[in-house]
Amino acid sequence: MRVSDALRAFLLSAALPALAAGTTQLIQSVPSETALAHPGLAFARDAWVEVIRGARTRLDFAEFYIAQVPGGALEPVLRELEAAGARGVKTRFILSSRMLDQDPASVERLKRVKGLELRIFDLKGVSGGILHAKYFLADGREAVLGSQNFDWRALEHIHELGLRSTEPALVDRLQEVFEADWAFALDKSLPKPKGRPGPAGDLELVASPPFLSPGTVRPALDALVELLDGARTSIQVQLLQYSPVSRKGIYWNAIDRALRAAAVRGVKVQLLISDWVYKSRGLAHLKSLAVLPNVEVRIASIPEASTGHIPYARTIHSKYLVVDGAVLWVGTSNWEEDYFEASRNVEAILRRPEAARLGGEIFTRVWTSPYAKPLNPVGTYTPRKVD
Repeated sequence: MRVSDALRAFLLSAALPALAAGTTQLIQSVPSETALAHPGLAFARDAWVEVIRGARTRLDFAEFYIAQVPGGALEPVLRELEAAGARGVKTRFILSSRMLDQDPASVERLKRVKGLELRIFDLKGVSGGILHAKYFLADGREAVLGSQNFDWRALEHIHELGLRSTEPALVDRLQEVFEADWAFALDKSLPKPKGRPGPAGDLELVASPPFLSPGTVRPALDALVELLDGARTSIQVQLLQYSPVSRKGIYWNAIDRALRAAAVRGVKVQLLISDWVYKSRGLAHLKSLAVLPNVEVRIASIPEASTGHIPYARTIHSKYLVVDGAVLWVGTSNWEEDYFEASRNVEAILRRPEAARLGGEIFTRVWTSPYAKPLNPVGTYTPRKVD
């Protein structure tokens, strides 16, 4: 198959150590000892270091949590962050209140970084949600977002997809989201609606929840349903979790309805979900989807590392969507109500066939791997050890 000039340029950009102005690049993480790495993609662990190293005056982070172990893959990133502080870069860092106990030592290490100010993001009493987004910016000119948590496991033991961008269409909007998050983390002040989203271009940032997002950024759920409703031939989805049941036990059908409607009108729907779903309320609903014409559900099970069991690792954690081979969605949300209605998440939409084609290749690599098996609608499954 002939590779288009646009796709060739996109693939070549993945090999460059520094990102040119006005460029967006996908970045991957894959579990070690697997063959899931896409040969045309840069690795998140390298991209993160490069972005932090290039910062001149300011770094802004919003992360679900931090986790590191001696010799873990996050160490070069933390050292680069410390080096940035030593050369005078000021860092603003936000962590979710829910996960501070995951690695107190690393939280304290962050606090010791010269020029770093840490704030805690707490939605308790507001929506009951969490800061689930994972993103950072350098000098207001480069942004990184994706499914990778600020966690050593996310860089070497989990399948993840993210991106880095120097395009103002994404960077400027994400900076606005950060400023809202930074202010909220100080005193729980909600942003005053200002402005409105402009016309959706070929690169768009969307965010959740609506009440916490700037007026210039569209609600992610609206954008997602619009993409699913507009699909004509194919929908490819890879997620950690999927469930149309809210945390209150109520059927929440915004996404489920759109997927079922797509299948009814003849769209080929492929759902690739982590085997963590075996112990979740979403399993029965995935089985009900799997019996529909035009829908196929596969469950991915990544083998343990040769070194032994690693808690909360060895899984697919990517959260992306490819529509009609023409649009790619890369984000931080699992497809459940709380992630769109109550918790902070951010997503990027690339209406670019070359990016979507690359996303499709990533999807196919996992879908056709020995780790992905069709979900049997009448099968019985034993949950694996996760923790």
